[in-house]
Amino acid sequence: MAPVPHGVDGTAHQRIVQAMLAQARPLLEHVVEATRISLQSRQDTARTPGEHHAMLEARQQLIRLAPVMGERYPDALRKALADTAPQGDDKPTRSLFTIHFDELELMDDAQINESVERARARQMLMSSVEGPLADLDALVCGALGAQRVQTECNPMRPDVFLQALQAVVSQMQVTEQVRHDWMGPMAQALGTELRKLYLSQIDQLKDSGVQPAGYAMRQASGEVVYAAPAGGGAAPGFASDSDLSAAAGSGDSSLLTLERLRRLLQGEFSEVGAPRQAPTTSLPPASSEVAEPFAERFEREFEDPDALPRIDAPPTDFAATVPAAFEALQEMKQVGRMMERLGSQRAQAAGAAQAGGTSPQRRPANGLGQALSMEVVSLMVDNIARDTRLLWPVQQFIRALEPALMQLALVDPRFFSHKEHAARRLLQDITDRSLAFASTEEAGFQSFMRSLMNFAGPLATATIEGPEDFEQALEQLHAKWAEKEQARKQERLRAIEALQHAEQRHLLAAQISREIWLLPDIGKVPDEVSRFLLGPWAQVMAEARLADAGASADPGRYQEVLDALIWSAQPEQTRANTSRLARLLPKLLAKLREGLATIDYPAARTEAVFELLMQLHQQAFKPGPRVATPAAPAPATPATTQGALLENDDPWVAPAEAKESGFMDALPDDSRSAAPAMAPSPATGPASEAAPESAAAGPDPSALSGLVVGTWVNLLVGGKWERTQLSWIGSHGNLFLFTSASGRTQSMTLRLIERLVQQGAMHLLTQHPVVDGALDAVAQVAMRNSVESRL
Repeated sequence: MAPVPHGVDGTAHQRIVQAMLAQARPLLEHVVEATRISLQSRQDTARTPGEHHAMLEARQQLIRLAPVMGERYPDALRKALADTAPQGDDKPTRSLFTIHFDELELMDDAQINESVERARARQMLMSSVEGPLADLDALVCGALGAQRVQTECNPMRPDVFLQALQAVVSQMQVTEQVRHDWMGPMAQALGTELRKLYLSQIDQLKDSGVQPAGYAMRQASGEVVYAAPAGGGAAPGFASDSDLSAAAGSGDSSLLTLERLRRLLQGEFSEVGAPRQAPTTSLPPASSEVAEPFAERFEREFEDPDALPRIDAPPTDFAATVPAAFEALQEMKQVGRMMERLGSQRAQAAGAAQAGGTSPQRRPANGLGQALSMEVVSLMVDNIARDTRLLWPVQQFIRALEPALMQLALVDPRFFSHKEHAARRLLQDITDRSLAFASTEEAGFQSFMRSLMNFAGPLATATIEGPEDFEQALEQLHAKWAEKEQARKQERLRAIEALQHAEQRHLLAAQISREIWLLPDIGKVPDEVSRFLLGPWAQVMAEARLADAGASADPGRYQEVLDALIWSAQPEQTRANTSRLARLLPKLLAKLREGLATIDYPAARTEAVFELLMQLHQQAFKPGPRVATPAAPAPATPATTQGALLENDDPWVAPAEAKESGFMDALPDDSRSAAPAMAPSPATGPASEAAPESAAAGPDPSALSGLVVGTWVNLLVGGKWERTQLSWIGSHGNLFLFTSASGRTQSMTLRLIERLVQQGAMHLLTQHPVVDGALDAVAQVAMRNSVESRL
C-alpha cells in the first residue's frame, strides 16, 4: 500500500495510486517499443561503424531485457512513490534530480556522470509534460480534498515515473554505454506517454466534477490567496522547474560545469603562477538606470538625514580606502551621488585591470582554477543579491562586497566551499541576521545597517591578501551584535526555563496518569472525577515531585489525597462510614485547593468537579436520587492507553509560565475533544485573530519539517505580520519558543503551530540558509551547463 501524504483523502489517494500502478507495465512497454524504434533509426543512419555497432548492441540488449523491465517497473514505481512521499512532519527522501553544492566535493566521476544523465533525462521529460502537468496537479489535489496545490501530493508526478525507470535500467546487467544510449530516447518516449496519460486523467477528473485546487499566491500584505491554474497550464506566478537556467542568475557561466566545479572543490586546480591567463569577470559600471531608482528608494525609505549618524571608519590598515560610496551612504540625501561614485570607482578598477595595471579590487586570474573560483563568486553574489527574502539595502551591500570576494578567490580559491571560512561565515551571518527585519522601517534595522557599514563596509575597496580582513570584520560585527543580545538572551533564557519546567511537569504527569489509570477503583468513580485525577491532579503531583526532588515518598501528601478522593466519590462505600467522611471532607477540599494553587490552575475550570463531589458526598448522609455513574471503562490496550489517559496531549503551561514565555493559547474554534478540566492554559494570545480555518485544509508537511532552531517565520499577531525566529524546541517536540529582533518571546504548542500554518497565519521564511541556497543555485547552473554540453 502506497504511503498517504498528510492532510489528504487517503481513500482517493490510494484509488489514484492503484490506477497508476495498473497502467505501469503497459506504459513501460510503450516506452521500450518507442526506444527500440529510435535506436533502429539511429542504427540505420549511423555514419561510422562504431556508432552502428553501438546502436545495434543497445537495441539487441533492449529487446532481450524488455520483459524483465516490464515486470519490475510496477514495483519500482511503488518504491519510488514511497521514497518521495512526505509522511506527517517527516521530510521526504531528497530528490535524485537535485545537487547540493556542499555535497559535490564528496562525489566521484561516476556519480557526477550519473547526476548529469538524470538531469538531462528529466529536462527532456519535463519539456513534454510541462503544459498539462499544472492542470493535473490542481485537479488531483482537488480530488484529494486539498485546498491548495501541493505538488508532492500528486502520485503521478513525472519525477516518480522517471526515478522508477532509472532504477529499473540501473538493475540491468549491461554496459554503461548501453544504459547511456537507452536513457535519451527512453526519457523522450516516457514524456510522450505521460503526456497522453495526463491528458486522459485530466478529462476523467473533469468529467467526474472534480474542482481544481488553487495555487498559493502571497500578496504584498502577507495574505495568502489561492488562484486556479492559468489557461496555458502553468501555475500563475510559478516558473517551470524544467528550466534549469532559472536556478540561478542570468550571468554567462560557460566555463562552469559540474565536473569542473567538483574538481575545484576537491583542490585539483592549483595553477597559481601559470602563464595561461583565463578571462576575468568584471563588474559592470553602475548606470543611471540603476542608480536613480536605488537613490529614489533610499531617499523615500530613509527620509531623515540624521537617521544614520556619520560613522568614523574603524582604525584598520585599510581605513584610508573606505569607499566614497559608504561615506555618501551615511548622508541620506546623496545616495544618487554615492552610486555614481561607486560605479565610477568600479569602472576605473575594471579599466586598470584591462590595461594590465594593478587594481586593488581586480587582479587577473592565473589559470582555469582561479577563473572558475571567480565565476563561482560572481554567481554566488548575484544569487544572494537576488534573494527576495533580503531587504534591498542588504542586497546592495552584498553586491558592494563582490570586489573583495573576487580578490579573495584568487588567493584562496576554495573559500566558499568551507562553511567555517571567515568570508562565508560573514556572508551567512549578515544575511541570516538581516532576516529579522521584515521592512526597512522596523526598529533596529538602521542600527543593523550602520554596523554593516562601520565594520564590513571598508572591505569593499580594500586590498585583500587573505582571510584576515574578513575575520576582523566578523569579530567586530559579532562583538557589536553581542552587546544588544545580552539583555535579550537573559529574557530568552528565563522563557526557556519556564517552558522546560512545564515540559518536565507534563512528562512526569503523563507517567503519574498511567499509574492512576491502573488503580483498581478508578473505574468506579464518575467520568468527570477520573478526568480530573488523570489531568490536573496528575499535574499537581508532578509539580510536587519536581519541587521535592525525591526527598519524600509522597511530597505534599497529594497521593494520599488521591486515594481519599477516589474513596469519597463512591457513595456505596462512604454510606458505610459517614463518620470518616465527615472528618475527611474539610481537609480534603482544602488540600485539593492547595494543590491546584501550586500550578496556578484556575478554580473556574474545576468548579464542575467540586460541585459533583459535593453531590456525591451528600448522598452518603441522606437518602436521595443517586448521581448516575458510568460503567467501568473497558481495559485499555497498551497502544491506546496514552490517548485514553490524556485526551489533550498539550502540556499545561501555568499562567506565570505563560507570562514569562509569551505563551499563545489555542484558537477559540479549536476542535479538539478535550475535557473541560484538561483545557489548555487560560493565557490568551493574539493568535486568536488568525483567519478562519478551512475544514479540508491540513498543515503543510514540508513547512512543519522545516521548523528547526534558527528558522525565521512571519507570524500573524493582532492582525499584523511579525518577523520572529524559532529559538528553542522542547526535548519532546511539544513546545516551541520564538524570539523577535526586539526580544519579544512567544511560545506555543506543536498543535497550535499546525493550525497556524494550516490557516496561513504562519509562514516559514528560511527553510534554506541564504548562502547555502545561493551556492546550491551555482551547482544547478553547473548542472545546466553540463546537460547542455551533452545534448
